[in-house]
Amino acid sequence: MSNIFAEFLVNQGLYDKIEITEGNINALCDLIDGKEKISVYCKECGQVRVFGMDSMLCFLKDKKNSISPVAAPLADNLRILQNLLLQNLQNKAPKSEQIPESRDRTWYWTGWQTEDATRVMIFPFVCAMDKSHHVDYIVRTDGNTMIKIGQYPSVADMEFPKLKEYDKVLTEEDRREMGTAIGLYASGVGVGSYVYLRRILERILSQAREKAGDSIDVEIFNRSKFKEKIEMLKDYLPPFLTSNKTLYGVVSKGIHELSEKDCILYFPVVRDCIFMILDQWEEMRKKKAKEKEISAGLAKIASKIK
Repeated sequence: MSNIFAEFLVNQGLYDKIEITEGNINALCDLIDGKEKISVYCKECGQVRVFGMDSMLCFLKDKKNSISPVAAPLADNLRILQNLLLQNLQNKAPKSEQIPESRDRTWYWTGWQTEDATRVMIFPFVCAMDKSHHVDYIVRTDGNTMIKIGQYPSVADMEFPKLKEYDKVLTEEDRREMGTAIGLYASGVGVGSYVYLRRILERILSQAREKAGDSIDVEIFNRSKFKEKIEMLKDYLPPFLTSNKTLYGVVSKGIHELSEKDCILYFPVVRDCIFMILDQWEEMRKKKAKEKEISAGLAKIASKIK
């Protein structure tokens, strides 16, 4: 998913904003035109699915402010406007009726014909596996600013089921607190969500410490900084964490120094880092369980052929 506006819809919380610019207007048109796919958790399917949507239509206004009885593709009209603006700004064509005299040298992404259709927009995505499964996003635009004002299912609804994948590597307390972090983020609370993310990271390290047993000097370990502890436990931790020791520092800085806005902005990446750690830990658990099973089978064979 490389479309900046698709990423905005999927990853950002309610009331987050994104600017519409000359540099990204084509990406917005592609999204409105139904050319972009998103990969998100489908609540009904119970797993991640690809979702798509049809091209959005709109009823245009004419010069007398009358509404056209026939719906037209919204993206096409936005692209036409951009072409007219470009021609006008370059003085390659006479001023268009669609471009007011007072704004003929100011860039804008929507005009009077489409302003009603673009003030509030609904992006109705449909699951590729079942057309009755939907994910809907709602945005409001104010000038060249887009604000995310709605989503269903909510971020929390879509993230909570994913935690079931980690039943074997997360304690019940960890799952509850990860859910709390996601819920806070979905409600626009950034700093508070980081408190729970840090607690989860600390307990991941604590579990690795228990696995290490007597191979780690407890006194030295307790005096060490978090990065040093990760290095000491590198043989017992998922490789993603040992390769990204700065993660804990980012979360701690979020709690003590970053603004709510920055915490919310960075939350999706931090969350995905923790999910990556959990994915690798689950792989390690399965590998160890498989090795134990095979070793037991081999031992059983060996005892029979002595």
